Amino acid sequence: MFQMIRAIVFIAFGLIFQTAAAQCTLTLSGHVNDIETKEHLSDAVIRIKELKITAITDKDGFYSFKGLCPGVYTLEVSHAGCVTAEKHIHLKTDLETDIDLSHAVTELQEVVIQGKASGAATPSAEVKGKALEATRGLSLAESIKKVSGVSMLQTGSNIYKPVIHGLHSNRVLILNNGVRQEGQQWGNEHAPEIDPFIANRISVIKGASAIRYGADAIGGVILVEPKLLRHDPGIDGEVNTALFSNNRMGVLSAMLEGNSERKPAFSWRVQGTVKRGGYAHTPNYWLANSANEEYNFSAAAGWKKQEWGTELFYSQFNTRLGIFAGSHIGNVTDLWNAILSKDPPDYIKNVGFSYNIDRPYQDIQHQLLKAKTWKNTGTIGRLNLVVSGQYNNRQEYDQKRFASSSNAPQLDLSIATGMAELVWDHFNTGDFRGTIGGSFMYQNNQYERRLFIPNYESTNTGLFVIEKWTKNKLDIEAGVRFDRKSIYNTTDNGAVRFYADRLFNNLSGNIGFNYRFTPAFRATVHASTAWRAPQVNELYADGLHHGAARIEKGNATLTPERANNIAANFIFSNSKWDIDAGIYHKEIDGFIFLEPTFPPELTIRGAFPAFRYTQTNARLSGLDFSAAYSFDAHFSSSLKASLLRAWDKTNKQWLIQMPADRYEAAVEYNFGNARKLNDTYIGINSTWVLQQTRVPATGNIEVPGTTVKQSDYLNPPPAYFLLGFEAGTKLKWKHNNVSFILAVTNLLNKAYRDYMNSFRYFSDEMGRNISLRIRIPFDIKHKHKS
Repeated sequence: MFQMIRAIVFIAFGLIFQTAAAQCTLTLSGHVNDIETKEHLSDAVIRIKELKITAITDKDGFYSFKGLCPGVYTLEVSHAGCVTAEKHIHLKTDLETDIDLSHAVTELQEVVIQGKASGAATPSAEVKGKALEATRGLSLAESIKKVSGVSMLQTGSNIYKPVIHGLHSNRVLILNNGVRQEGQQWGNEHAPEIDPFIANRISVIKGASAIRYGADAIGGVILVEPKLLRHDPGIDGEVNTALFSNNRMGVLSAMLEGNSERKPAFSWRVQGTVKRGGYAHTPNYWLANSANEEYNFSAAAGWKKQEWGTELFYSQFNTRLGIFAGSHIGNVTDLWNAILSKDPPDYIKNVGFSYNIDRPYQDIQHQLLKAKTWKNTGTIGRLNLVVSGQYNNRQEYDQKRFASSSNAPQLDLSIATGMAELVWDHFNTGDFRGTIGGSFMYQNNQYERRLFIPNYESTNTGLFVIEKWTKNKLDIEAGVRFDRKSIYNTTDNGAVRFYADRLFNNLSGNIGFNYRFTPAFRATVHASTAWRAPQVNELYADGLHHGAARIEKGNATLTPERANNIAANFIFSNSKWDIDAGIYHKEIDGFIFLEPTFPPELTIRGAFPAFRYTQTNARLSGLDFSAAYSFDAHFSSSLKASLLRAWDKTNKQWLIQMPADRYEAAVEYNFGNARKLNDTYIGINSTWVLQQTRVPATGNIEVPGTTVKQSDYLNPPPAYFLLGFEAGTKLKWKHNNVSFILAVTNLLNKAYRDYMNSFRYFSDEMGRNISLRIRIPFDIKHKHKS
């Protein structure tokens, strides 16, 4: 193992390719400007994609590249608070070209993630371009799992939730096209109901720093950001397809958008995705009933004038997810045998491949409607109003234990959410720029069939102000937010009240410092305090949670969490290196988590592991590190590491269900451009996850016929090491490029289990998986700008 790791590191950092630089004496320079205010933008990042080199604008917004060869280049330009832009140039002689960026002022605080050299004081990252394209067809959590500090909480082979610094579910907010995603996200196996094909970029803000979106984001915020609606006349689109060998899954997604030549203020877009996959396969057996289906649709329309604009957006997400048949077991003895056995029982593992989805399974539908209007307030700012509604319906179907059992779902939850947000963004006033606003959210939750969480209504009112001060090399950003949350009318379906109304209110705040020592090196320090009220499931859950295949018990005495966080990041970026090293420390008083209880419980539905919600004072400290090095225009390598130490201060032991240390290494060779092929590359990547040894103290647990010493139903699995392969190219077709990406995960077809997969009790992870992704852009009607 260690010899293999050393070999990869040696390959990544021990090879240097020399390239000739004859006659490469040209200069490319210019200014980056705000398209509305015309002010020069300092600290904008300009990247020549073909050469993988960057420049950063000075205090006057000026950038310069020297020693360039003649050729056609693509400039990618980003700046904190602006929409990332691309510009194509044909360099024949020295060239001076200015670039205008449009300010996304309605998202002033979320765009802090843009660019490693932005003036942001917030630990953050983003997935876009080729990195995002290489994840097409996967879930939202899988799309961002390569970000250092981000991992996944799994339930079997097709349910994934994002985890940031060990925190997930209600502690991680997801913004879907600027709207806070609200469903039944409290469940560990309730994955985000979002189609990643909507996104042009997925951004991750780590820690409790994005108070703009809500006080309860103590883990972080994930921004699913579509590209802006088309602003020049014409119609274009793209078709994406992805094929996967392991579960024989196929994915097809298409997008069509346009802008009216007769009414240039009007733009529109429609998009849809279909997905179907069968049983997943471990290296040794099929995972019975692990098939999945998904059907999604979205549409957007906008009207934009010089001083005002409005936009409508609608999306619908529909999925059916099979639950591994080996997780629902009839009696306690068979349950312990399944957990402690290396493989599932023969009647489970000897099934063949199928696309059928039988009980147990989940049916989920999520609808989102958003209306957004903005109006410039003279030259000093912009007023933004966003009104949205969401409806989420989740049905969970258990196995039929008796022939007379109903075909109806055993758990049927629906939640309706209405939100409104009014925000005023003010442009630069001296050295200040900021946001002030308020938000309101109303929710109504109803259940049918069996009670797991009760009916309830909830409101949340928030007020916030955020200001950023910039002077020379220093940026200071600070904000404060007040939230008031209530939970009331909590009843069962007989209108019987067993639950008291709950009211919570508190303050959150943050302050961050960013200092640019040189154009290539900056450091940030960020401190924040935030709080989170206990959710209804944590207070009142009672009984079998079918999708998670376990018994969960709430705790009505829980109090709000208070998280105090401090983080520091050191970022270095030049033409060769991209390094981001960050450390963080969180003190969370009243940390709420699920704790296993023994013995497992036997119900009329079968035997299941039992858990209860409890509370403690916790300390979470960790390190995120990523480094990429470009040896030349062709050969590059990268290393990443994520380490977390999660300590239960009250009970003086490690916390349960926290990610193990994770290391990644990759090398890539880019062959450059040929006559018909562009950006052709080949790469090898590796992932090494250590065994999680930092778990709660063990005790003697009685199982049928013996006694085991452990703190969970199953001790953490051994460490594992995975290899992967990826190759891609772009084929010139008319004036577009058709991209192809061939990838292999778990290249050596290794059998392993992951500590963050709750179904590690019952089965191994997916084996080797070969995927092919094709993206076909097209123009139906295109009017070139003069």
